[in-house]
Amino acid sequence: MIEKKHLLNLIDETEKWAIDIRRNLHKWPELSNKEYKTRNKIERELNSFGILTERVLETGLVGILKEEKNKYKIEKTVAIRADMDALPIEEESNCNFSSLNKKVMHACGHDVHMAVLLGTAKVLSYLKEEINGNVKFIFQPAEETFGGALPMIKKGCLTLYKTEDEIKKLDYIIGIHVKPELTAGTIGLKYGKVHASSDMFRIIVKGKSCHGAYPDRGVDAIAISAQIVSNVQNIISRNISPMDSGVISFGSIHGGDAKNILADTVILEGIIRALDKSTREFLKDRLLQVSICTAKANRGEAKVIFEAGYPSLINDDKTVDLVKKSLYDFYDLVKKDNDYLTEEFKIVNIKNATMGVDDFSYFLEEVPGAFFFLGSGYEDKENSGLHSSNFNVNEDCIRTGILLEVLSCLKLLDTKII
Repeated sequence: MIEKKHLLNLIDETEKWAIDIRRNLHKWPELSNKEYKTRNKIERELNSFGILTERVLETGLVGILKEEKNKYKIEKTVAIRADMDALPIEEESNCNFSSLNKKVMHACGHDVHMAVLLGTAKVLSYLKEEINGNVKFIFQPAEETFGGALPMIKKGCLTLYKTEDEIKKLDYIIGIHVKPELTAGTIGLKYGKVHASSDMFRIIVKGKSCHGAYPDRGVDAIAISAQIVSNVQNIISRNISPMDSGVISFGSIHGGDAKNILADTVILEGIIRALDKSTREFLKDRLLQVSICTAKANRGEAKVIFEAGYPSLINDDKTVDLVKKSLYDFYDLVKKDNDYLTEEFKIVNIKNATMGVDDFSYFLEEVPGAFFFLGSGYEDKENSGLHSSNFNVNEDCIRTGILLEVLSCLKLLDTKII
């Protein structure tokens, strides 16, 4: 059992330290798969808490908090994940700890995610003897690009042990993401579908070149492509139920070399987003059919190439319930004695999923868990969106994030707070 005042004191003591960590990480951002200095700093901090670490992939890191007497076979294990990479953006936020790496910026809050997880690790390291289980701290590279989650899973970051008869994985995994639309101190909970799946596509349209004065002698790849773009829009509006959600967006069209010559090749590129697996596969199939048939009807050819992205991110409702209960139980416990500021946090139930993506979805395909939103906005000024060169966070969110992750771990590991 853990005494609530002791827990709150630990979080209070850790808050300023975690903010300093965040500012240092923000000043020295690194792009996907280049997070070497970031990894090394995190490793040093975890080791200073007595947490064992293991390097995974080129720049990933996993920390393990467990008592030597405990064995994975008899104890529950919870993992918490933070992503590490920054974006190729020139920072314009004008904060006094702006990026010192030219054209690289933490514009998606990954510096906050890492600082919160390090703060959580520090607090839990002091509570090691009271925790009924083990905790893994997963620091994952390359969320912004190809998705570092899946390679880390393949390297065994979710596996506790293997025998000839059994592969034992973690019991739960949780993750967070800052949300500037919510003010600091707010925790966003979402049941079920949270984020969409993502697939990239390229359509290569082949026609026959000829002079623009004699179009009947050729096959106009640009005209075919225009019809494909138009016809594809009907897939969303007329081929899927209004109760389902999907997006097909074209972002790039390239073709033709001269004003007076019909193009023989046009390349169309775009994305498909969907909230469930069946809609995802249906949209891909229909895009393929529409593209090929439209081209054929106009005496041309079309080839469609798909590049698979992240799967849909779908929370485990039981995990969300347990975390939600941990927050309300703690709030009631503190409020009952009226001995601490009771406005620790505000809980918001988020109703709608988004067409954004996050490769935390790969973890949730393997292990029960949930992804939560950490309010990071200011009440009294405009908050720039994610991936903006002006993006900044209200650092009050860091304390709330540590509290969320610590309480979640304790609840999922059946550790009581009194």
